[in-house]
Amino acid sequence: MILDRYIARAIFGGTMMSLFVFGAWFTFISFVSELQDVGTNNYGALQALIFVLLNLPQLLYQVFPSAMLLGGLLSLGAFASTSELVVIRAAGVSISRITVAVLKAGFLLIVVAVLIGEFLAPEAISTAKTMRAEAIEGRVLTGNRKGLWSKYGNNFVYIGTVLPDVQLRDVIVYETDAEQRLKKTTFAGQAHYDEQDQAWHLQNVTSSEITKDGISTSNNETEIWPAMVSTDLFNVLNLEPEDMSATELWQYGLYLDENELESDSFWLAFWVKFFTPLTSVGMLMIAVPLVLTSSSRTGGTGRRILIGVMIGVAFYVLNRVINQMGIIYGITPVLSAGLPSLLVIAISMALIKRIR
Repeated sequence: MILDRYIARAIFGGTMMSLFVFGAWFTFISFVSELQDVGTNNYGALQALIFVLLNLPQLLYQVFPSAMLLGGLLSLGAFASTSELVVIRAAGVSISRITVAVLKAGFLLIVVAVLIGEFLAPEAISTAKTMRAEAIEGRVLTGNRKGLWSKYGNNFVYIGTVLPDVQLRDVIVYETDAEQRLKKTTFAGQAHYDEQDQAWHLQNVTSSEITKDGISTSNNETEIWPAMVSTDLFNVLNLEPEDMSATELWQYGLYLDENELESDSFWLAFWVKFFTPLTSVGMLMIAVPLVLTSSSRTGGTGRRILIGVMIGVAFYVLNRVINQMGIIYGITPVLSAGLPSLLVIAISMALIKRIR
């Protein structure tokens, strides 16, 4: 138990250090990239920095497997450099026991990864894109893609949820007169923008109009509005499948399938999120044989970091290539997303088996 806590603390610290390095690098690169838009309307350097920092959780989640590999190499490598691994093995602790201790640390880190990917990152990136859209477009926006307010002419528009391809859910339009007095409210369960018609198509519409005789209510299955809210707003928000949580991807994937629309990119993003924790454990397990089979005198920490970076970059590229090939050649998303993860786990198990 003491050994488990000792190893877990070291691996957790190594992984956090790796995430910090990745975060610092991503922040610098992303901020430099955002400088081209600084000065557009109200979008200044401070807004650009806030935008970059809010995007950071999503970027860190994408490199979490590589960070766990580097964290494992750094922590276990430190044990090897100080001969602590030799002492542990001499005390009768088997490689299997060390592997189990590393796995326990890995599962704790998986909880952190899931919290980032499912809760923190989607909300942070949503807030970031809404803030950026408001600053660059100069429009009145309040909230984020889950509860967005916008003003268009004399209308105040509330959008419950913003989905990709300019798909909206739970839309309420408050129409006012020249004196800003409410004259009509319209609720639509769903709305989407049709590029051919250059108009908004609303579904499951309920309208309530205030007249001299009282309030009249009407219900329509569909309505077409030439104007409701500017589509430029959603071009700036630019919601991508990777920005959504696994729950949202699951629900939206089912919605697209029910309406016989293209859904592969969303199912791919869902399965990538599903397999990322498993991939992270596999990458961490690769660190065990790499450290145990290498001598502490050959290359030291620098060599291990180089190996970790090379493996991490190779996996990232391979994962992206396989994912995109799956989209291009129509491979089942669960297969194109799961194959790299299964490959990493298989390699880690094979390497561990060799040193037993």
